[in-house]
Amino acid sequence: MITSFYLIGALLALAGGALSFYFYGVYKGFLSGKQWWIPSVCQLDGQTCIVIMNTHFGKIAGIPNALSGTVFLLLYAAVLLGTDQNLVPASIPLLMGMFTMFIGVYLVYGLVKLSARCVVCLIVHSLNLIIFTLLIISLL
Repeated sequence: MITSFYLIGALLALAGGALSFYFYGVYKGFLSGKQWWIPSVCQLDGQTCIVIMNTHFGKIAGIPNALSGTVFLLLYAAVLLGTDQNLVPASIPLLMGMFTMFIGVYLVYGLVKLSARCVVCLIVHSLNLIIFTLLIISLL
């Protein structure tokens, strides 16, 4: 993959991790929905988070998706940076990307089924799709 693609992917994963952390923080109540570092279109109210998180789509294996997403996306960013430096085989981020697509389809289905309009969720899923697309393009 072109080196800049890994760097771009890592930056996008960090952005997704930050949004996931924000979502989890608002849900748990240790962050308010109004944060200077979150664009106003993405700012959540506590109700939006509670509606999604308190359904079976809001947790996988009992762990809130926003928490596992935060950890995963930070790890994903580290793996992408490691791949950029030839420390990690290129197959690892590709497998991680396939995992994000599989889980993402399920979670977007959940949003549709719940009729929940969560801008943060959609942005994070879109970032994952962009990262995966960059990984696929690099194989062509």
